[in-house]
Amino acid sequence: MRGAFSIVLVLVVSFSCVSGVLGTQDSETYAEEYELYQKIEAETDSAKRQDLIFEFLQTFDASVLDPNVSYLYAQYYAGPRQRGQWQQLANLAQNYLRQRPDDGIAIAAATEAYQNLGDTRKLVDFGSKLYNDSPNANTAYFVAKAYQSLNDQANFRRWGQRVIRHDPNNLQILVELSNSYWKANDFSNTVTYAKRALEATQKAKKSDSQTDEQWSTQLQQVRGFCYRALGEADYVNKNNTAARGNFEKSVEYDVKNDFAHYRLGLIYWGAGRTNQAILALAKSFVLNGPSSKEARDQLNQLYRSAHGGTSGLPAVIQRARQDVGL
Repeated sequence: MRGAFSIVLVLVVSFSCVSGVLGTQDSETYAEEYELYQKIEAETDSAKRQDLIFEFLQTFDASVLDPNVSYLYAQYYAGPRQRGQWQQLANLAQNYLRQRPDDGIAIAAATEAYQNLGDTRKLVDFGSKLYNDSPNANTAYFVAKAYQSLNDQANFRRWGQRVIRHDPNNLQILVELSNSYWKANDFSNTVTYAKRALEATQKAKKSDSQTDEQWSTQLQQVRGFCYRALGEADYVNKNNTAARGNFEKSVEYDVKNDFAHYRLGLIYWGAGRTNQAILALAKSFVLNGPSSKEARDQLNQLYRSAHGGTSGLPAVIQRARQDVGL
């Protein structure tokens, strides 16, 4: 799975009937419902048939024939879907939902339309209804990613957990959940999902669009992130020995992980391992990531205190570049 609006939504909708398979008679108005339904089914003019469908929906608040009527109305979705007329598809679905707000087929069509329109909040709305109607990993994924794009991390985490319930080895969501909990300073869950992601790397399979080299690189970066997350949890809990081990594994898997190098620099410094600290901070600095500025400041301070000046620092920086492959 990729970004929220970059792949085709897999719609999982159970049609409880098809045209011609009618509900069981269980209401006093069934004869009238059935008579109007027959008129709908017999009508060959598209516009008139649509008018009759809405006459049925407005006349009867609920009917055992609702699934059959929904099936007939769903035929209007095919044209806009094939032509990519997503707003028209959304309008058709919304018109039906005003009369039958829980109709699964209409919810699915609306969700697909708003996904393609890039209307994230509407996607959340209809995706949530679709999930309630037919819980599955794909729909939960889209809602999770929609909330993530809105920077609603609490709801992203809630829906991300639903993805994992359906798809326990979804590597992307496991990593993103760990990262989201990290940002929320919830290191217990940070660790939980980092460990689960590490386990998932043993089972995950590459997509057909990836080369073996690309897949291997992706897995190494994921493992580097996971050990970085575990290291940070240890660091925050002042367990520097465990933190050092995890950060060292992080850079072993992903040598370009600037944050792990930065933390290692601080840990080595605190342990009196000055030369290792200087080199680790230099690596973080030359990688030019989010930790680069802080690493540069700490590097200058440490190097001056150890050597009385910075004349030898360019050589250290050059070595750091070579070590990280720049």
